[in-house]
Amino acid sequence: MWFDFHLVQFFFACLPSLAVYLVAQYSRYEMRRMEAEAELKKKAEEETKAKELELMAEEEKQVTDPQLSEVKARLDKLEETLKEILVESKKQSGDVADKPASNAVKKKSGTTKTGTPTAQEKTIPSSDGKTQSEASLPDQKQIKNEGPSPDVKK
Repeated sequence: MWFDFHLVQFFFACLPSLAVYLVAQYSRYEMRRMEAEAELKKKAEEETKAKELELMAEEEKQVTDPQLSEVKARLDKLEETLKEILVESKKQSGDVADKPASNAVKKKSGTTKTGTPTAQEKTIPSSDGKTQSEASLPDQKQIKNEGPSPDVKK
């Protein structure tokens, strides 16, 4: 037998210590892995909580400020109608460009070639000595309904 009895005893004496060391290394590895998983779960929970808080804050804003949401809705509707008007005007400008030039030229109804008012517009001399068309002057009913001018000092 070429094994020395003392070596065998030394090996058996070291086995429990070696086993304890290997178990400690494995447990350390497992603990790190579980801590990393727990950290990922915490991050995911914090993100979901943050999203929930943002949603709750937005809901509170909508509840506490209904006028703001109403104004936003009206603004969105106005933007949509403005876009529609722009599209229609582009279509009309495209139609006008397709027409012959003789149909595109129209007379102005305000003045004749010499610059004198037509029969449709009556002119009234103002206190400044200038003449104004009757259409540009305010109606007497409007003046009575509006009350005194804001320029008048009390």
